[in-house]
Amino acid sequence: MKIISRFLLVIVALGMMPQSAMAQTFTCAVSKGIPYCEYKGKVRQAYMNDDNLVLMYFEEYIDLSVVSAAGYSGVSGTYAAAYLHTENPAFAEALYSTILTALAADKEVAIQMRGSQGGLLKIDRFWIQQ
Repeated sequence: MKIISRFLLVIVALGMMPQSAMAQTFTCAVSKGIPYCEYKGKVRQAYMNDDNLVLMYFEEYIDLSVVSAAGYSGVSGTYAAAYLHTENPAFAEALYSTILTALAADKEVAIQMRGSQGGLLKIDRFWIQQ
């Protein structure tokens, strides 16, 4: 009877845990002849450096073999994605603000990346997940 009670207690405790414990996913594919990569997970940290790069760090390292299989070369960073502020300042500022919002709210994000910037995948699109 003790084993059944403990089992039921564990089931109840697991049911009360937050459902936001989704592990990160990282995939790359080709759509209409254009390769892209997608990350879903939490933002570990974010910053903008004096080279005008907005950086968003992944929750865990990504597998570069997935990136190269999609056709990207020159990507060596497994820890973050980037966007060059000077390419489109309005997008870069909105992107950085959205990244900080997701980080502060501890929300999961989805980002798509096309191309590379400074050895990192280049952020192209960004969503905050529910």
